[in-house]
Amino acid sequence: MTTHKKLHAMIAAMATTGVLCTMPTGFAAEAQMQRAPAVEASAQTVPAAATAPSAAQRAAAHNEMQTAAQQTDKPVAVVRVDKKWGAVAPSGNLTIPAEYDEITSYAADAVAVRKGRTWGVVRLDGTVVVPPIYKTIRPLSAGIIIVSDAKDKVGAYNTAGRQILPVEYRAVGSFSDGISCVQRNDKKYVFYRQDGSLLTNDVYDAAYSFSEGLAAVKTSNGKYGFIDTTGTLVIPAAYDWAGGFQEGLCRVEVKNKLGFIDTSGTMVIPPQYRPGDVWDFQDGLAMIKEKKYRAFIDKTGAKVIRTHYSDVMPFENGLAEVRREVKVGLLGGFLTSAVSFATGVPTFGVGTDLIGEKVKRGYIDKTGAEIISTKNDYNSPFYNGMALVRVKSKWGIVDRKGAYVIEPKYKAIHFFHDGLAAVQDGDKWGFVGRDGKIVIEPKYDEVHDFTDEFAAVRQGTRSFFIDKTGHVPFLIPSMITEIGMFNEGYAPVKIDLAWGFIDRTGTVVIAPAYDEVRTHSYTTDHL
Repeated sequence: MTTHKKLHAMIAAMATTGVLCTMPTGFAAEAQMQRAPAVEASAQTVPAAATAPSAAQRAAAHNEMQTAAQQTDKPVAVVRVDKKWGAVAPSGNLTIPAEYDEITSYAADAVAVRKGRTWGVVRLDGTVVVPPIYKTIRPLSAGIIIVSDAKDKVGAYNTAGRQILPVEYRAVGSFSDGISCVQRNDKKYVFYRQDGSLLTNDVYDAAYSFSEGLAAVKTSNGKYGFIDTTGTLVIPAAYDWAGGFQEGLCRVEVKNKLGFIDTSGTMVIPPQYRPGDVWDFQDGLAMIKEKKYRAFIDKTGAKVIRTHYSDVMPFENGLAEVRREVKVGLLGGFLTSAVSFATGVPTFGVGTDLIGEKVKRGYIDKTGAEIISTKNDYNSPFYNGMALVRVKSKWGIVDRKGAYVIEPKYKAIHFFHDGLAAVQDGDKWGFVGRDGKIVIEPKYDEVHDFTDEFAAVRQGTRSFFIDKTGHVPFLIPSMITEIGMFNEGYAPVKIDLAWGFIDRTGTVVIAPAYDEVRTHSYTTDHL
């Protein structure tokens, strides 16, 4: 699969849940490296189980899809013409003109675009929301886009494209409860509403973003208190430091010790922890540091879990990630080749899984029991309630209770997509259902995950699509030399030296005219 350049770190952060994925050109490329002819499937070369639809059936399906395409001109992919990028719709029209040096997903209905070294935001219909003149653009949050310029001055736009804060501040916090904490150039703090108006004329020496309707501020007496969303000081400034409320409680410092207050200002857990030795509440528990290991307290301050780990993450949905160091790196190079990930899926592993080779991940539940063992060769972060595990050099999948969804017996594995997970048994790939049983026998040399009910696969030098029963839904025209993954009813295909698109009947609906294509696969955070 061809990879595109990594974006600036700020832009890259946007793409963890939604990415632009370059079309998989590896099928045909591998055949060429083997010096075998890249001949596509025909009536003689597709598997014997394949039954192609009749001409009448294909024509009817194609006409139905064309009618649907005419009703919407939402782009299905980002395309490159020469050295510039744009976005193409099912009609073949470029809804975003090919005038940008780079395009990456930003929201379900918008992309981030780069011209030269600066970035902007453009809707999928081509409307410019943020002009491409900024050094960095933060991920969309609460309907606000925060930007910074070449001098690191910060401002903000709303999703209508109106600049609500001029790009002139030292820092602009995310809008929470409709309000942002802003640091001016004189290093003082003020609060702005989403319409760009000041919350009050009060100025603070230090302040934090709102959380649960309250924001910590440092007043003229040098102490911290809390204001509400009207700007009124509702919890007196009596603390040496204060954080933000989480699950109804907030850390505060008194005489170099940390405790917790509730939203009324009542001290619920008396100050007793050194700074850095207690964390915010999450999933009903707060982590504390003991002499060697981590423990957890409940909202009364009672210690309810003691762990045997010094590296522990807060609880989330009933589980906490724990880590232990190993003397020898066990991941090595196998992970990147053994674990593959599909369009739009966060990728974990060497180079992207930040725990590193000499640290092993596990998970404990709220009883302190280790649900997924750190003794496994590897445990991935959870995705859609499941984690990949490698046990004695074999791969499987577990749920959040630690139960095997797929027993660890495969050479390689993918996460589930469209209800099926790709697995490699020996040298061949097939697909397994959520019951752990083989649905499509391993007989392919390469597979991509199911999207839009179809998966692109390769057998020998032949690349084609299969449905979720393993049947070939249509025959690929012989002039197609490479295929990509379906996205919203369309798949990129290469004809001669250019990319075009086919629909779900295998009919070429967008003529080949592009040098490279990427799908827009972000599904959340509409502008």
